[in-house]
Amino acid sequence: MQYIKLERANIEISKIAFGAQRFENAKNHEEHVETILHAYKKGINFFDTAVLYCEDQSEIILGKAIKEMKKGDLPFYISSKCLDGDHNNFRKRLETSLKRLNLDSLDFFTCFWGVKSFLDWEGVKSFGALKEMEKAKEEGLIKHICITTHMKNEDLKKVVKDYPFDINIVGYNLINSKARIDGLKASYESGISNISMNPLGTGIIPQFKEVFDVIKIRENQTLVQAAYDYLLSNPYIHSVLGGFSNKKHVDDAVFALENHVPYSKEEIQLIDKKVRKKINTIPLEKRYEIAMELCKKMYILRDEVAEFMNVYPMRIW
Repeated sequence: MQYIKLERANIEISKIAFGAQRFENAKNHEEHVETILHAYKKGINFFDTAVLYCEDQSEIILGKAIKEMKKGDLPFYISSKCLDGDHNNFRKRLETSLKRLNLDSLDFFTCFWGVKSFLDWEGVKSFGALKEMEKAKEEGLIKHICITTHMKNEDLKKVVKDYPFDINIVGYNLINSKARIDGLKASYESGISNISMNPLGTGIIPQFKEVFDVIKIRENQTLVQAAYDYLLSNPYIHSVLGGFSNKKHVDDAVFALENHVPYSKEEIQLIDKKVRKKINTIPLEKRYEIAMELCKKMYILRDEVAEFMNVYPMRIW
């Protein structure tokens, strides 16, 4: 496993991170605990969860794994999230998360979950949620303040200029890269560490192989490997957070990292060109069908989908 330093947090995390939001049959805790511990043994040491994930079981599952991970030698770091910004509910959610996760303090915790625009961020501040985060940090209940974002370039530029977050867990992949790359760069240049989530477009990339197979530009490269290579080659990304349902998903991501050779600028341009060419060969009605599937993923914005699939935005939702 390869590790990278998050400067403001002053910790080293694995370049593949574990997203605990894709567990199937979430009530089967034992199976998913085994998947988490498998990842830990592979060297993964950053784990992201949240209230409500996986029928509200994700934190509980991760908490069971943490009991075992505490016996290991590899330091690990936990991130969780909630949707409440008022004092009473925020504190209740944070205390519940700590109890579920078997921790006295969380490395990262945020109620800035899925911020989609600068207006969202303005609302967060006006509601007082930022003060709640800072107070929890002062009390030692959380160690670092983070944000998770799904916003376009200009909005993200303004947000990262407005507050010195320790990390930004950002929705970024091949599908929305054009709309978010400049914001990602601004986040990086401001001193924030970027952890890229949704590397497979929340499952869209492997689902529509007829579109995305063209990104496999190297010999014997798998589609999953190609999607990870695209992100691992980005100099503004510190770690790639995959949503893992089972051990195979973990192994696929680790394999991609272990065999990763960074793309050149020309290779990135080639991939973008091949995808654009492929999409333009797909009949319009099929493009709408794919676009509608993309829009079902709540963190891929409609205008991003319309531009990527070259369709009329008002016909998709």
